[in-house]
Amino acid sequence: MTGNTQKPSNDDWLSFDPLGLDIMDDEDLIDEEFIDDNNLDEEPLDSHNDKKHDDHMINQDATIDTNDHDDNASKPMSNTDMPDTDVDMRIDADAPKFDGDTSRANPHFKPLLPKPINRHESDRQLIMDTETTGLDPLKGDRIIEVGIVEMIGRKFTGEKLHVYINPQRGMDDEVIRIHGISEAFLTDKPTFDQVAQSLYDFMDGAEIIAHNASFDMNFLNMEFAKVGMTDFAERVQVTDSLFMAKQQYPGQKNTLDALVRRLNVGKQDRTFHGALLDSEILAEVYLAMTGGQVTLAIEEDTQTDGGQTAHANLANLASLLLASPSDENTNQNWYASLSEDYPALKTYM
Repeated sequence: MTGNTQKPSNDDWLSFDPLGLDIMDDEDLIDEEFIDDNNLDEEPLDSHNDKKHDDHMINQDATIDTNDHDDNASKPMSNTDMPDTDVDMRIDADAPKFDGDTSRANPHFKPLLPKPINRHESDRQLIMDTETTGLDPLKGDRIIEVGIVEMIGRKFTGEKLHVYINPQRGMDDEVIRIHGISEAFLTDKPTFDQVAQSLYDFMDGAEIIAHNASFDMNFLNMEFAKVGMTDFAERVQVTDSLFMAKQQYPGQKNTLDALVRRLNVGKQDRTFHGALLDSEILAEVYLAMTGGQVTLAIEEDTQTDGGQTAHANLANLASLLLASPSDENTNQNWYASLSEDYPALKTYM
């Protein structure tokens, strides 16, 4: 991602929790990931800032349905470039590829809206994330990005959904600094009513896994209700990975970034949020949380000079002590010397 962000400092942003989100009730309507990263003193991650989705940008089978859009939001965004009919999904082999830059007008992004070819599989899971114009759908905030990766039987199928959405309203600069998606970038993107049927069909009947799922589900329920799809919540099963993490690691920081460090997964660039990137990382986190024991959940987020967490160093030290032949030999020699003075010890050697 290039463009309009302030350069963060070297403070450890994982320990910054001004709103007490790690002790908040699970039902609170707050996107913990959204708020936690709203700290401009974050520690930068990898050196590049581009949010790369080049390998996810083309889908030849995508379909878009259009409906009348009920626009009652404030601060309207310019929509002069929006098409009056279906979004053109034809592939132009000579067209420039999308470079991942959402900080400016960028017409080369092509939505991924695959047909739900695995919809009837019983063990189908969709790991989902959204980006929005703000925190509260009841105050007119809208969805601007949806990213989904599909798993069947805990295995990735390769099916991914990724779309940017024109919210037809503006955004505060503070919000834009978090996800890096500008109003100019969204101007020529489809409105929710144009992608609603594809989104609904792809998610229908699946288990939806999201981090602080109530946030994403409240926005999706609101958006679908605007276009007359009022039964969406009844058509899916929802799993909240944040609730799971709080059960496994009570009293600890359980943001997606904290879990990435604790579980040593999802080591991608996290300079910016992005719905598809976050869903891919969350999929790894979810598999790690549900696939077996993680070593020593003791203050995992305390960073050491070597870049590892405290529990990793302790685990490594323990394994070295158990595997050390020199320690075992020294122990046996010590017992042998004692047995010369105390013959009774020989029965225990």
